Amino acid sequence: MPNDAHRDAHRDVVDAHVHLLPPRLQAAIRGFFDRNGIDSGRFAYPADAAAVCDRLAAEGVSEVWSLPYARRPGSAEDLNKSMASLVAARRGGPVRVIGGCTVHPGDDRPLTVLRSAVEDMGLRVLKLHCSVGDFTPDDPRLDPVWGYAAEVALPVVLHAGHAPDGHTDDAELEPVAEVARRHPEARVIIAHCGHTASAAALRLVAAHENVYADLTPVIHRPVRPTAAELTALAGKLLFGSDAPNTGLTETQLLDGLAGLAGPEVPPEAWAALIRGTARRLVRDVRV
Repeated sequence: MPNDAHRDAHRDVVDAHVHLLPPRLQAAIRGFFDRNGIDSGRFAYPADAAAVCDRLAAEGVSEVWSLPYARRPGSAEDLNKSMASLVAARRGGPVRVIGGCTVHPGDDRPLTVLRSAVEDMGLRVLKLHCSVGDFTPDDPRLDPVWGYAAEVALPVVLHAGHAPDGHTDDAELEPVAEVARRHPEARVIIAHCGHTASAAALRLVAAHENVYADLTPVIHRPVRPTAAELTALAGKLLFGSDAPNTGLTETQLLDGLAGLAGPEVPPEAWAALIRGTARRLVRDVRV
């Protein structure tokens, strides 16, 4: 059973994997899921950003990372501007929104797009989505982006898999390892813990000081690390839900993780998972 510290820690949660997106884009994403046989009616949250924030706050979430992602070249700048506007609009709301930004390797000047998002718009996380954008993490066109992320300690949430259902296989993690070797100062967060290649993803986290993972489910399938992994990798793992595009609520996810943690995971490791590591990564950005 989870201990009392884990139960109490359901409050003041940082969800490091949320998508608060413009209504047309969110509707398009729900349409994609429907076309690919994933019933959006089974999702745990409505699509509306304000409604999502209210629901998350009621479940103990105090802060979220909101992550946009570029599907094609030329779309990133507008997505980043929309995210900056959303952050401003949600200021003072029930949940603090840490705005994420995105780039596409096919952009004319991806580094310029990124620098503007971080330095001018105040966005503090980069999201790269390999399946949506149809690229690999080690695409040479992204080298300046990774270099800048390393320079300013910008956390990069990386969805490495290319499957339409969101899953990743072991081979798709090798380019992530290549990025970690090529840019050892870049802070790489493997989205969804590479589910269903989570075991391989956790090996990467253990092997590379600069590699992290978020424990975000893939639709209705949670990531299920062991208590030993949660303890050994404390400070390298982040909590995430994928709200609103998830079939599992924050409460269900936290209860499930607390059950896996049991009494073996120290309270400080649990606190790092559900809030501390995410806050440290954002605080460390040097801009």
